[in-house]
Amino acid sequence: MKNLIPFLSIFILLGCNSKVKTPQENQEKAFSGKASEKREVLQIDPRKFENKELSLADFAADIKYIPLSNKLQIGSVQVLRLTANAVYIIYNSSGGGEGNGHPQLFRFDKNGKNPVEIGSVGRGPREYLSGNYFAVDEPGNRIYISGKINTVLVFDTLGNYVRQFKFQNPDQRFAQLEYLDKNKLFVPAQKRGAGGPYLWSIIDTLGNIVSSKNNSTPPFETRLGPRSGTFIFQDKISYWVDYNDTIFQIAPDFSYRASYIITPGEHKVTHQDLPFSPDLPEKLLEFYSPHVFWETNKYLISRYNFKGKFAYVFIDKNTHNTSVSSFEWERRKRGGIPNNFDGGMDFSPETCFTDNGKEYLAGYIQPYELKIYVASDEFKMTTPKFPDKKKELEQLANSLDENDNPVLMLVKLKE
Repeated sequence: MKNLIPFLSIFILLGCNSKVKTPQENQEKAFSGKASEKREVLQIDPRKFENKELSLADFAADIKYIPLSNKLQIGSVQVLRLTANAVYIIYNSSGGGEGNGHPQLFRFDKNGKNPVEIGSVGRGPREYLSGNYFAVDEPGNRIYISGKINTVLVFDTLGNYVRQFKFQNPDQRFAQLEYLDKNKLFVPAQKRGAGGPYLWSIIDTLGNIVSSKNNSTPPFETRLGPRSGTFIFQDKISYWVDYNDTIFQIAPDFSYRASYIITPGEHKVTHQDLPFSPDLPEKLLEFYSPHVFWETNKYLISRYNFKGKFAYVFIDKNTHNTSVSSFEWERRKRGGIPNNFDGGMDFSPETCFTDNGKEYLAGYIQPYELKIYVASDEFKMTTPKFPDKKKELEQLANSLDENDNPVLMLVKLKE
């Protein structure tokens, strides 16, 4: 149902617990010769994760469920992203024909109402092949989609086409992008085998390169694509890619620093360790590989696999204590963090955002799964921390049709 196959394009990364100084020589140098802020960075080691069981009531101050409007019917969700003002969803349309089966971008308001399609999918003018990689400038009323080779399409938040531009260096292909600040886009590399001269670039909204970070990882032969990602904390973007042992944090003034370091050891796999074979996905599950990261005032949060298991980990940035919740990936409707808050379905967070100074994790639930679960003996036997919330959830489930659009699950974090 989700675009979350965790082992087909991965190698390495992460874990936690002690402070070390980064081993990399150039990682705290800034663009344009400016000195970046110096600090010690956390070394992350999954072998040292504590076996303290994580549950929803440990970190949740409240839960809010928001049914998405059925005015525009969406299909299988691939990407979920929330801002203080809006909900963005990539879904994969079904059926044959030109433009069908490609990821389409939708925008809802913060209450799940007033859905609009952002542009349209296809090969024609003003259309994009995939909306999977997009950046949002809500105050500037702009959405940027990397939906064609070397091309960024620009729309407003009502879905109207504005313009498009190309990367001025045609040899520097990219897919991912994030909005940094003041009409600047952060463009990380995602090259198989660490190919390419740069780890990331920053471009203006005409496609001109403003600055770049050199790639210090030597190229290597592999048949697997890299796993990588970005996350935003306060006004800074962090970027990681599995062939590099550093998570970098990039500021609006283009300076950067290492925010977390991945420890070396037997828990990591390198490209030489495992040649391609039919059972490679199963072998890779034994090694540590992150899927996503988010950062809040208190935690570094990650979903990952290690030693054949999938889990979420909450790492306290001050104490370095960790809490872990393992789950079965195949059981997506019940896979995630145990919900002892209102007795509902396990929580599978997909994104993190801030609204009015309050921090949230957000996921989604399919109505038919929620209705089946609420009708089950398992739900009826639960004794959550907030019984009144359990009653509200039951009422919500009974009000839904199984074919309705997904229901957002917003978890407000404790301060």
